[in-house]
Amino acid sequence: MFDRNHSLYILISGFLTILLLGLCNRFVKDQKYKDKILKLSAILTVVIHYSILYVDYFSTGTAEVESTMLLPIYPCNVAMWLLLIVAFMKNRRSKVYTTLSEFTFYLGVTGGIIGIVFNEIYISNPNLADYDVLNGLLSHSTLLFGAIYLLVGGYINIRVSNVKSVFYGLMLLLVDGVAVISLYRLFGMEAPNCMYLLENPFPQIKWFNTFVLGIIGLIVVFIITSIYEQIALPESNRWYIKEKEESKERRI
Repeated sequence: MFDRNHSLYILISGFLTILLLGLCNRFVKDQKYKDKILKLSAILTVVIHYSILYVDYFSTGTAEVESTMLLPIYPCNVAMWLLLIVAFMKNRRSKVYTTLSEFTFYLGVTGGIIGIVFNEIYISNPNLADYDVLNGLLSHSTLLFGAIYLLVGGYINIRVSNVKSVFYGLMLLLVDGVAVISLYRLFGMEAPNCMYLLENPFPQIKWFNTFVLGIIGLIVVFIITSIYEQIALPESNRWYIKEKEESKERRI
């Protein structure tokens, strides 16, 4: 899995992501240009994802449309479309935007890292000269950049309240998974393991399933955001102080 080419890609991709994010944070202050960077990363992710169709068609004369190009089968597919939606949403003060942008950040970062480091296509065919393999890595790299830029560009804030957005986002993945599986079965087709609802993503761990993974994700987000608030925010702005104040107001 971690051969020389894969390791080099991980290192180069990681370096370029950090470098570009650092440069954007240092020099891009105008909101108009921040928006353009976010939109560009979202568009690039979609374009790279579908570019394999054109590469195959113009190199072989035919192109096979995979299920992930028609339907959001895996969390990264959802993250890609959510990043595009968030990038072009105009009302950034709405609860819908806050929920989607915060969930996209966590899903995109997690999915981007997993898709680069543990890319299933590369594992089955470790050949970067094959565009189908390179394509999968590149799209996860741009997804990761766009997701992190939601934080770097000031589109979201790290707060314990992010847990609520992640919970709603996980419900979205669950609904998506059930809908896609039901659609396949409706037409008498073998359903894919959409959102890993049909098969354990880690078969060697019997008790581990999608629902356990979701609970672990919520706990991890809570721990990370709690630590961040403890370090970065004044005591009056921390979640437990606000919770106490809201409890007092409810009693009055």
